[in-house]
Amino acid sequence: MKAAMLVGLAALTAALVHAQPSHQLHALVTTYLYGSEAEKAAALANLPEYTGDPIALVQSCIKHQWDGRTTGKQLDERFELPHLRAQYPDEVLNFLVPESYEPAQPTGLLILLHGGGHGTPRTVAEHWLREAGEKPGAYHFGTELARMPYISVAPSNLLIEGCSHRWSLPESDAYLLAIIEEAAYRYHIDADRVYLVGESMGGFGAYHAVQTIGDRFATIGAHGGAWRYGFWEGLHGTDFYIMHGFNDATRGVRKRNTDVAYARFASACLAGYHVPHTYVEHQGGHDFSDPLARETMTGFLEAIGERRRNPYPPTVVTASMKGCFTPAPTPDFFWVSIEETTPGKFELDGMRGYRGGEDPWSLDFRHALEAIEGGTVRATNNGDNTFTVETRNTACFSLWLHPAMVDFGRPVKVIVDGKMRFEGLVAPNLATVLESFDRRRDPGMLFSARVEVDLRADQGE
Repeated sequence: MKAAMLVGLAALTAALVHAQPSHQLHALVTTYLYGSEAEKAAALANLPEYTGDPIALVQSCIKHQWDGRTTGKQLDERFELPHLRAQYPDEVLNFLVPESYEPAQPTGLLILLHGGGHGTPRTVAEHWLREAGEKPGAYHFGTELARMPYISVAPSNLLIEGCSHRWSLPESDAYLLAIIEEAAYRYHIDADRVYLVGESMGGFGAYHAVQTIGDRFATIGAHGGAWRYGFWEGLHGTDFYIMHGFNDATRGVRKRNTDVAYARFASACLAGYHVPHTYVEHQGGHDFSDPLARETMTGFLEAIGERRRNPYPPTVVTASMKGCFTPAPTPDFFWVSIEETTPGKFELDGMRGYRGGEDPWSLDFRHALEAIEGGTVRATNNGDNTFTVETRNTACFSLWLHPAMVDFGRPVKVIVDGKMRFEGLVAPNLATVLESFDRRRDPGMLFSARVEVDLRADQGE
């Protein structure tokens, strides 16, 4: 009897060890989150079995230093996290922390993208946080932002030579994600209350980011922006807020490179795909020296305060290539990853100027479908542990799963293009959570299981 009790106690102790993270396990997870590629691989290979909540464990290992931060404006800051400081040594972050902020309570974060062009200096970013009447510049929303229920950050832009759409690149996507990570290190940021808004060139960036990394934000706003390509059918689950002035382009004052037609076409495409969004067209001009433009932006700042992201929308539509000027690989969106495509093309919505010439006022616009190489996936969580997926030019894709999406105690079914492709039990796994962190470095969108569906056998490979 005593021997049996000892065996039972040993088994119980072993189970508790597996369910309670040790210092060693914390160290391995932290190494994976912040180490080199070689260190990450070694940490992954040495992970012990863990039967606790793997998502909670990973979240507990994310670094932060919230104590000792002051409210008000924190200007001309640099990245503090070592891996980000090494990557962006010259970039400037300007924070405005409202007096209402308390480190014990999570708050929202708004990223403000400035306008300009290929020669715009880093110092322009701070103009967002100035008070009305300060010179120079036409942003000056410091008074309004100070009373909002979120922290604001106005970052400098990557000085990429010869590029006038510097917020609309794969490099700028990575930079925006780094800004969020840095802000969450300094302040208690609610991962589901992160917002972004851009003006002019920053508006270009908003039209871009909502397509490529729109799953990271609760709301994205664009004012006075423009775009060339749009995968607008892929904005299911996002919250896009389009703002534009009817008199943005004014003969003798401003050309049509940010004409109101860009906003109207984007809204029309979204409506055609039945994607909910907000469209505000005012009668003012391009920048915030115009009182109507300013009023519209203030309305946006007030509207977003408590909006929240749903990291697990019921339907995800994504493409392997996106971007509003130069489409680039975008394998991940919400809980879908396109792992590999087959030869073939899919369509993006396009904006084309025509009837051009020496007179910029002869420029008109038309919609065009632009065919580019790549594949698409449309996936729906039916709510009963069953997923329905439609693919185009896709050889392999993954569905990332969270306890809010499925019951891990029951089989998961994946129906692809009308055929059952997967049916079985899947279990939460710490390694999977870590791999899901790599997609966005987003503590609010971690996944504990993954189903990879390989269609290559049917495609003759």
